[in-house]
Amino acid sequence: MSYYLATKTSIADWIKGLASRDSVYFPMKHGQVSYRFTQIQPDTEIQFEHYTPTVVPPVKLLLPAREELLQFRKNAEGKSEVRASLDTSSRIIAGIRPCDLKGIFLMDLFFKDGSPDAYYLARRENTALIGYACETPCDPRAFCAAVESLNHAEGADVFLTPLENGNVLVEVKTELGKKLTEGAGWKVCDKDPRGSKTAKAVQPFGRQFAASVQDISRIVASKYQSPVWEKHVAHCFSCGTCNLVCPTCYCFDVHDDLNLDAVSGNRTRTWDGCMLPHFALVGGGHNFRPEPASRQRHRVSRKFEYLPEKYKHGAVCVGCGRCGRQCTSHIDIYDIVSDLIAEGGR
Repeated sequence: MSYYLATKTSIADWIKGLASRDSVYFPMKHGQVSYRFTQIQPDTEIQFEHYTPTVVPPVKLLLPAREELLQFRKNAEGKSEVRASLDTSSRIIAGIRPCDLKGIFLMDLFFKDGSPDAYYLARRENTALIGYACETPCDPRAFCAAVESLNHAEGADVFLTPLENGNVLVEVKTELGKKLTEGAGWKVCDKDPRGSKTAKAVQPFGRQFAASVQDISRIVASKYQSPVWEKHVAHCFSCGTCNLVCPTCYCFDVHDDLNLDAVSGNRTRTWDGCMLPHFALVGGGHNFRPEPASRQRHRVSRKFEYLPEKYKHGAVCVGCGRCGRQCTSHIDIYDIVSDLIAEGGR
């Protein structure tokens, strides 16, 4: 790892320079209040401090809403030919907050586990990540510190930290990061210079839980019959928005489509979500989770019990607040977990 000191202007110029040679995505304003990771253009404003979490997290650039997996056809001899549709194009995602970095880190674990997912991993292996540390909560709904995501930097190739004097500390964390920063002209530091110079994060940082992440896992596991599940779906439309905007939701459905020639077609996958009524529907018409409360319990348990137990990296909820922010009915996973904690031993 190597360290540099840079000005905010030089950082913006550096990112624009990268964009002149590669596809670089950065959070940009969309409409009046929303932000999206959009490909940088020559007139794009590069600023890190003042953007709320994007509607869709950056990891979705690695897992598109709809993607082709393969094409198939029957040749003249009647034999089937199959060609995989792997995306090996390169990209850089810049301006990633620590909560979203943790989301990508966790998705890397999920898609490498078992039978590795070649489609996600092909994009991931050709993607560089530039992270940015948060000084203040990016949104009133943020609770990243409460789920231990605030200081996550693992997975970033370059990580930027604002300093008290207005400059930026650049941490080059990987070989790819070295290539990205070659010729940037920043001042070299022999060691991590932060110490007291790091811009002080506000305390407490965002919303807090009345229990630790470890205790929350045990609490959620003990609340299978809690009335909290019904309480928080009283106004749920089962639209699945919470799944679609979550940085760690990765469920998908697969479809085969036959072309009109009846000898060729393709296979695609699209996002799916456990809050949708049909998600647990199986052959024979049985639905394992027909009621919204059972689906909500499953969703929360995945984030705080099942997957944390399997992967041993803490909560799988990264505290970005997107689900509560985008929910039409203002259902917030933070409120659900807080109510479960408040129940105590009941």
